[in-house]
Amino acid sequence: MIKGLGGDVTVNVIASIIASLVLLAAGFLWGKYKERRKYGRNLEDYDFYPFAINRENFPEFNLKDFRLGMHYFLKNNDYTAARQLIFIGEQNNVRGQLEPSEQKVYARLFEKYEGKKIADDTAEYLENYVRIVRLIGKSFPN
Repeated sequence: MIKGLGGDVTVNVIASIIASLVLLAAGFLWGKYKERRKYGRNLEDYDFYPFAINRENFPEFNLKDFRLGMHYFLKNNDYTAARQLIFIGEQNNVRGQLEPSEQKVYARLFEKYEGKKIADDTAEYLENYVRIVRLIGKSFPN
């Protein structure tokens, strides 16, 4: 079989290519794993996702699950999911719904995950949509 492939050099080249591909695949998978650990998962992957579907098939905000999420993310780091939780909390005015002791916990969470930046990013994101709608409106005279 070696003579059919061209000799020892060909076998060495093929073995080197296979070894390189295996190492490349292992490096890629390791990098994906490290990236996922660094940035975390989405909030809906957790059991305490703060929305539940009611009998009319409408999503309802669940303050109890929101509280569980607050405490979890203060003890465990997940940058992506915690910021999503803060975003949902700001949209649902949780500061007005939480008890004073829980408001302090939320303030710590807000500070830990840079909640102020989330609000600024959201405003900037929405400003882009306003600009797009305005420009589309200008493209249709009368």
